[in-house]
Amino acid sequence: MRTMLFIALSLLASHSLAGVEVRQTYWYVELSCEGNSQCFAASNGSYTSNKSSARQFEDQGKAQRFVDSFTSSIRDKSPRIVQGVDSKCVSDDEARRLNLSGNRCQP
Repeated sequence: MRTMLFIALSLLASHSLAGVEVRQTYWYVELSCEGNSQCFAASNGSYTSNKSSARQFEDQGKAQRFVDSFTSSIRDKSPRIVQGVDSKCVSDDEARRLNLSGNRCQP
């Protein structure tokens, strides 16, 4: 639910140059892959070097269940659950309507 709200807010705010910065915490799984400086779990049996392609979760428990479902080839890559933060700008009107608060967005 929070993820869908965040996506909706992101779409509404994409044309906004000012407003309120909304921060969203998420979790993803980092792996240790030979030959890649960055490696992330994309599914329970595949990985990617592109962080934006990594599977993201709105809570740590869901990320842990994802890790628990890994195939042995992914488990062997030393999975670590990592917390990330995204920020988006929403208009002042949207922030008021959804009762959100935060710092002013930088133009």
